[in-house]
Amino acid sequence: MTTYKIIEDSKQEPSLEEAQKFVGGYVEGVELNNGDYMIINEEGKIHQLPVNTEATKVWEQSYGASDVIMGPAIVIKAKARKEWR
Repeated sequence: MTTYKIIEDSKQEPSLEEAQKFVGGYVEGVELNNGDYMIINEEGKIHQLPVNTEATKVWEQSYGASDVIMGPAIVIKAKARKEWR
């Protein structure tokens, strides 16, 4: 099972270092259509990390079934975004 985390309070918003530790490497940020922000492992596909079904569902809600998210992911809800803008 791949790790998935939702941040709903700006006090819980991760620093860059915390996000890198959570995803296990370099981070890539994706702006979602609803204002939420997804942080994923930039090299998830290169390293053939497991498909993250929860994060992929979130992706599909914004962009359709055009891609998959591989590896751990953090979703920061729009109302909680402070640093990750």
